[in-house]
Amino acid sequence: MKQALEILSEMSAAAAALLWLTSARIRLRDPIARRGLGSGLDDPKALLRLVYEQSRWSAWAAVAAAIAAVLAMADGLFPRG
Repeated sequence: MKQALEILSEMSAAAAALLWLTSARIRLRDPIARRGLGSGLDDPKALLRLVYEQSRWSAWAAVAAAIAAVLAMADGLFPRG
């Protein structure tokens, strides 16, 4: 049981990292919104879409990180051996 919790915790942590990376790539990928933020000539629809997509992936990353933390705590309840 302890080993299964360790594996699930590590898998959840890896999923959180991948989801966070996806969130970061959304921010860097959209050149129109990125140029608009720097120049002051922004497209509100593109910026809202960018914020929505990034927030969605960040929320899923937070959920995966929380699952990893709960599984790690549950793993700590079992004695070694």
